[in-house]
Amino acid sequence: MSATASPAPSPAADPAPTEAAAPLSAEEQAAQDAAACAQAEHDAAAVEAAEREAQLQRLLQRMQKSADFPSLKDSIRSIQKVSRSETAHLRALTDEVLGDVALTNKLLRLINTAFYSSVGGGGITSIKRAVALMGFQSIGMLAASLTLFDKLPKGPDGERVRAEFRRALLAAMLASELCPTHKLQENAYLAALFQNLGPMLAWMHFRDEATQIEAQLAEAGTPVDGSDHAALQKTSRDVLGMGYEDLGVEVAGQWGWPEDLQLALRRLEPRDPEQPVGHDERLRVACTAANHLARQMLEIEDPQALEACLARFTEAYGVPLGLDVEHLTPIVERSRQQWADLAVMLGMSVPGIAKAGANNKVGGAAPASKTPARPGAAAPVKPAAGGPAQSPQPVRPPAPMRPRAPVPAAVGAALSVALEAISQRAMSDAPLGEVLQFVMAQLQQSLQLQRVVVCLRDSASGELRGRLGSGDRAMQLAPMFRVPMRPPGDLFGLLCTKGADTLISDASDALIARSLPGWFHQQVKAPTFLLLPLTLGQQPLGLIYGDRAHANSLQVGDAELTLLKAMRNQLVMAMRLRGAAA
Repeated sequence: MSATASPAPSPAADPAPTEAAAPLSAEEQAAQDAAACAQAEHDAAAVEAAEREAQLQRLLQRMQKSADFPSLKDSIRSIQKVSRSETAHLRALTDEVLGDVALTNKLLRLINTAFYSSVGGGGITSIKRAVALMGFQSIGMLAASLTLFDKLPKGPDGERVRAEFRRALLAAMLASELCPTHKLQENAYLAALFQNLGPMLAWMHFRDEATQIEAQLAEAGTPVDGSDHAALQKTSRDVLGMGYEDLGVEVAGQWGWPEDLQLALRRLEPRDPEQPVGHDERLRVACTAANHLARQMLEIEDPQALEACLARFTEAYGVPLGLDVEHLTPIVERSRQQWADLAVMLGMSVPGIAKAGANNKVGGAAPASKTPARPGAAAPVKPAAGGPAQSPQPVRPPAPMRPRAPVPAAVGAALSVALEAISQRAMSDAPLGEVLQFVMAQLQQSLQLQRVVVCLRDSASGELRGRLGSGDRAMQLAPMFRVPMRPPGDLFGLLCTKGADTLISDASDALIARSLPGWFHQQVKAPTFLLLPLTLGQQPLGLIYGDRAHANSLQVGDAELTLLKAMRNQLVMAMRLRGAAA
């Protein structure tokens, strides 16, 4: 009975057949797959980050066991402090340097070498006097380099580290010259110097692994000098567990470097060699280019080979960085001489073209020819001799002419005397108006200018307006000077935005003339003039303008420009100390 009365299975007892999930639509399936993929990527990234952090900690623990590591960390923090001290009081720099007697003596010996005698060296006996002649930034960078080098390991074990540092030091000097603004120059020196931080740390603390990395590169037929960046990073990652570049960036982060400077330690090639790089990318590209050029300079033995090297370099980086061979040649020559002087002071060997003597200057055999302009590429404005090159702009006048005759020695002597007087006045208790009048008078007398006008930033509009004048009709013309900065509307504003010290030898040139403001054509009408922007960081504060009555009559060479920059820097310091640079 019970067997025959057994009920049929209830649908509720086995719901699967009636409640089976409906098949997903193609869109739903794709979304589900994407979510699963994203989760898998997230999990993999988390695992990779954990492994990366664990490996970093293992490497840091090994580094901490070295007596050199803590002192290197302190030295690099000191570099940051010193190299940025142009935005601090003079005492911040002098105290930093004078705290180390050996450093002070080395620094003064370096400043008094033959190269620096052109800017008043040879008899400099105080750091304060050195800062007055060469500026905060130059002295700070030299002091930082000397300090860091003293912390590097001594003896045969440290030779490879010193070789890396030697190359990085040349790259730092080149990068500083390749950047057009003071703010970029400060960061460029540090970033270019430490784009090789990873290899330096490896040779200091992981010598066996560094040797293995180099051996594997050589076995694969890859250059061991780091010129093949991708291969170096892959091999170092395989051997060390972390690529050299990642190691340098991670350690810089541990040292408290700001994120923007950490990012600048990563190499970046131009995305398009036919287009100028943007402001946000310029620092990284300039530092990458500088390290590339420094590596080649240390391998080249003769000026002819270097000229070919510079032509190739300009082809790759000219448009992105706003350079041509004519701009690049003096940059390379200045950097080479400064680097060679510093290398000798540090007891380093000077290989390659960098050891060329004063009579074998870069491009000395013949004037460097201009690289043909690419279609559609704008020509860069050429600053006064020795000034920084500028990024191309859609409309840009041709480069002003270089001096055709040697600058009389009396001009340099007069500027040196003027600089000494301005330095004393800037550090005095004199009001800013008196300092400005004094600077104008000294500048007019030293360069035999027709007139000098000082423009200052108007806090309400942001434009630069003529406030003071010295010389022929200067006070009458000063109110005519109005330089818009938001955005710059003419050549004056553009050069002030870039912080470019510029000599216009012939203002009647058609392309230059059309870039000049209307008030200049109507009221000033000067055929040749000099512009010295007053900037603090990236902030324009004002402008020093000086002119002469005849075209091509004003000659400014490298030494004279250095003195003019020092005078300008003293005025900026005076403005800041008196609260006018806020």
